[in-house]
Amino acid sequence: MGPWSTRWAGGALCAVAALAFTASPALAEDAPVPEPPTFTSTLTATLTPDAVRADDGAPVPGQQGASGQFTLRLNSQQDIVCYDIRMTGVTPPFSSPARTATHLQEGQPNESGNPRMVFPDPQGPPGGPMTSTGCLQGPFTTGVVVGGVDTGTGFTVKDLEANPAAWFVDTHTEQYRTGAVRGQLSKTG
Repeated sequence: MGPWSTRWAGGALCAVAALAFTASPALAEDAPVPEPPTFTSTLTATLTPDAVRADDGAPVPGQQGASGQFTLRLNSQQDIVCYDIRMTGVTPPFSSPARTATHLQEGQPNESGNPRMVFPDPQGPPGGPMTSTGCLQGPFTTGVVVGGVDTGTGFTVKDLEANPAAWFVDTHTEQYRTGAVRGQLSKTG
């Protein structure tokens, strides 16, 4: 095999590896979609640092002085979540094993849980206000794989609508890896 053949074979191998890497479901991103004309419900959460919990459910200090507000408009027929996130007092950089550091997780107020959906991290000046707004459509992925399965697998908007109080939202930073702020969801519309 000549030098050109070796280079071509090596280049082809790299191209195939890159394609396999980017096509991995664990690395796929949920694509933004247009806002639907109607919604089946609206959920909100007020995020505070004292609501943050460790994996065992014990209270853990979040970022004092930080706060946030989530509004989720749901269309369970199309599996769409539209989100309006606003945070103040949260100091980036954001950090999480998931694709983003801002999550929807299943769990009661004294529980922790794996992310089932991730949102783009809020943007803005440090200390805030920082915002993130848009719409995402299932199937949802998080980038967190447990037992070979992405933690977003199987989650639908209908799950969230069935019992909103069993879900919480939070955001994580490098300084507050367990969570800077967290809030339990409730139905408002």
